[in-house]
Amino acid sequence: MARSLLLVTLIALASAAPSASAELTQESAPRLRATLESCITSPLPIERVATFVGSMPARAGAKRMRIRFDLERRRAGERHWRRIRAPGFGTWERSAPNVAGFVFRKRVNGLPVPASYRARVRFRWITAGGTIVRRAHARTPACTQPDLRPNLVPGVLTAILDAQSGLAVYALIVRNTGRSTATAFSVRVGSGSAEVASLDRDEQRAVTVVAPACSPGTIIAARVDADHRVEESEERGNTARARCPLPLG
Repeated sequence: MARSLLLVTLIALASAAPSASAELTQESAPRLRATLESCITSPLPIERVATFVGSMPARAGAKRMRIRFDLERRRAGERHWRRIRAPGFGTWERSAPNVAGFVFRKRVNGLPVPASYRARVRFRWITAGGTIVRRAHARTPACTQPDLRPNLVPGVLTAILDAQSGLAVYALIVRNTGRSTATAFSVRVGSGSAEVASLDRDEQRAVTVVAPACSPGTIIAARVDADHRVEESEERGNTARARCPLPLG
């Protein structure tokens, strides 16, 4: 699959998920808290979604309330959380005046994996004159996004001569070591290719390819997902080079 910069992926897809807010009546005034409303994992980047919610009750002497979300990420193997940029995060949202409470949601998708994501939520209560009468902050629980993508790996290559002169029938063992099914992909051996409709996780299959016969002792290349159709957890390692498996003579 064509590689994209992780930060660009996150920003581009996050912009398609607008925020939403709600002002509450006195009877339903919310508690002060920051929560993770949903955490959806997927092999597909656009379907990896986290929704964070900040809520706050009104305070005597304050006319408006404000909420700010900052998105934080911790990659696999990292000890510390780091703030990252995404559209709609890092800005202050403002309530209507004189309401009993304020609830605001922030949704982000296209989350790079593997990593965990959370939001730092800051709260402010402000008078009619713009004076801040109280500040508070909280962090949401983390949304953990594992790498669920497939991973195609070439294995042993064997061959026999074809009935047609100058051709050989190659058999390449292909394994899916990832965590989801690989959709259709191509396998190339030398200048020949074959199509595979799908390959389940932990499945391996011998894929046959008809191509010009190699010369014994030479090196031949075999490649899985030769046309980069599959989004894989590891894009390296799709090519194997081996000595021609045809016998001498």
